[in-house]
Amino acid sequence: MKTGLSAIALSLTLAFSSQFAMAAPTVTVSQSGTGNTAAAEQSGFTPDAFVTATITQIGNNNHVGGPGGTTSGIVQTMGEGATATVTQTGTGNNAGILQHDVGFMPPNVQITQTGNTNSAVVDQGPSSGADVIINQNGTGNTATAQQNAADTEVRVTQTGTNNSATVVDQLTGTTIGPTIEQNGDSNTVSATEINTSIGGHTIMQTGLRNHAVTNQFEASGSDLLIQQMGADNQATINQTGNLQSATINQNGNANLASIDQRGMSGVFLGNTAQITQAGNNNNGSIRQVGDGFAATIAQVGSGNTMSIYQH
Repeated sequence: MKTGLSAIALSLTLAFSSQFAMAAPTVTVSQSGTGNTAAAEQSGFTPDAFVTATITQIGNNNHVGGPGGTTSGIVQTMGEGATATVTQTGTGNNAGILQHDVGFMPPNVQITQTGNTNSAVVDQGPSSGADVIINQNGTGNTATAQQNAADTEVRVTQTGTNNSATVVDQLTGTTIGPTIEQNGDSNTVSATEINTSIGGHTIMQTGLRNHAVTNQFEASGSDLLIQQMGADNQATINQTGNLQSATINQNGNANLASIDQRGMSGVFLGNTAQITQAGNNNNGSIRQVGDGFAATIAQVGSGNTMSIYQH
């Protein structure tokens, strides 16, 4: 009988120990009001740990980290994977998230902000399968995402006016994205990818005086698409690598589009560019250096100019 009890006790001990070891570190914060600040740091866990942090704030001038993303409010380092979720409703709120060295399982960041003059800043360090999703609805919002990871995806959606989005991908492996959508006027987008094997970029803007700049370097499957509807829009595409493909669609007045693609000699290297402009006083320019040239410019309106350079 004593042996049986000991066996049962040992079994229960192992079960509780296993359950405790597998428990994922979790942070959940909910704040309602004005001028609140939230911060969470998850670091130094065993390699098999998967950490999660969720912060919800309702009100004005609330902060996840320092104002304007000067410091990160959610810091996740070391572990098998990490998930950070921030939801803010109000005016003047900001969210800062940092994920570094979180192992091989996908680290994920999702920020949702509803209101005006909100800001979101994300910094992801060495990791794999990282996804960043930023949704902002309002006026004067800003979003910045920087990655150094493989198999990544960045999606920024902004609805409103005077919004700004900046995405910098510093990658050494496969990447998908970034994808940026903006609805409003005076929007600005800047996206950069370095040392990617798939590439991406999809930027869509609707409104007035939008500005988009994208750069891809050494992306074997380069692909870029920019769509702008409105007036005074500008789009610039630069690609260095192979299998380039760039498309710019503009609908409005005084738009400016420029594509610069550079491919080095090789069997699987080529350039493809297409610009479509509707309106007056538009300017379309395509420059291609390398192999496999294909350039198309279509303009509808008055006072438009175009130039194509292939060498």
